[in-house]
Amino acid sequence: MFTVRFLPCLPLFLTLLTGLLPLPSRASTETGPDRPAPLLSCVEPVWCDIAQQIGGPALRTRSLITSEGLDPHHLQPSPLMARQLAASDAVLLNGATYDDWAMKLLPTSVKLFLAASQGGWQTGEDPHLFFDLPTVRNTARQIAVWLAGLRPQAQQDIDRRLALFEQQIDQIATRQQAIQQRDHGAPFAMTEPAGERLLLAAGLVMTDQSWARALMNESGLSPRDTAMLETALHEKTIRFLVSNPAISAPQASRMEDMARQSGIPVLAIGESLPTGQHWQDWLNGILTSLEQALYQTAPRNTPLPPHP
Repeated sequence: MFTVRFLPCLPLFLTLLTGLLPLPSRASTETGPDRPAPLLSCVEPVWCDIAQQIGGPALRTRSLITSEGLDPHHLQPSPLMARQLAASDAVLLNGATYDDWAMKLLPTSVKLFLAASQGGWQTGEDPHLFFDLPTVRNTARQIAVWLAGLRPQAQQDIDRRLALFEQQIDQIATRQQAIQQRDHGAPFAMTEPAGERLLLAAGLVMTDQSWARALMNESGLSPRDTAMLETALHEKTIRFLVSNPAISAPQASRMEDMARQSGIPVLAIGESLPTGQHWQDWLNGILTSLEQALYQTAPRNTPLPPHP
C-alpha cells in the first residue's frame, strides 16, 4: 500500500481556502423541530453505512470515497474533501493509520469519532477495524449516544435501531463461534490482511502475518518469509489463501496463481463495502465463502454448515 503524500504547501493552502469559505450552518447548533438532521461524514462508505443504520432519518451521512475498490491509503486529499469535512457536524474515521490523513483537515469545531479508540488498536496491528465486531459495536453505541443527545425526540427510534444492529452483530459472532468449534486452528495465509480480524476471531490461524504486513506496508518482503509461504502453498499445509482485490502487486498475484495450481481455495476479501450491501450483509457473505473454502479442504464426510 502507498502512504498518502501531502504537498509541502497543503496545510497553508487549506488554511487559506478555509478562510475564504463561508462558515457552515451546523444542524447541532440549530433549534426547533424542523432543523435538519446532523451531518456525519466518513472517508469509507462502510462506516457511514453503520452510522446510518443507527441514525435512520435522524442522521445524514456522506462518504468521501464514492468509488468501490479505492484504497484509503492511496487517496490524495482534495480541497473539496476539506470543505466537505468542515461542513460536517461530526466525522467518523477508522484511524489506525488507515485514514489518519483526514484528521489533518478537520476544524476543531467538528466532533471526531475514531474507531481505533474503541477497539484498543496498537501500532503494527491490522488497521481494517470494520472487520472487528467489538470495535463496530462500541462505535455504533457511541454514535447512538451522540445522536440521541442532539435529537432526543428520536431516541426511542435510535435505541431500537441500535438494538437491531447489535442483534445482527451477535448473529455474526455466533457464526464465528460455530466455525471455531468445527475448524479451530485451521491454518490459512493472506496476501494482504484485509479481513484478518474476522478470521482470527473465528479461531483460525494465520501463517504468514509478517509477509502480509510487509506487502501492505511496502516495507520489503523477506526472502525467508516468501520461501515459507511458497512452501506452504506447494505442500498444501494451509486450508485457503485470502486475496484482496484492491491490491495490484505481482508478488500477490504470483501467490494466488500458486494456490490455484495446488488446488487451494482463494478467498477474496476486499476492504470496500460492496455497492447495495449493508455491513452485516458483507460480513455474512464473507463467512459463507469461508465456510465453503473450509468444507472444500476438510476431511471427508464433514457436513457443510447450514446457510444462515
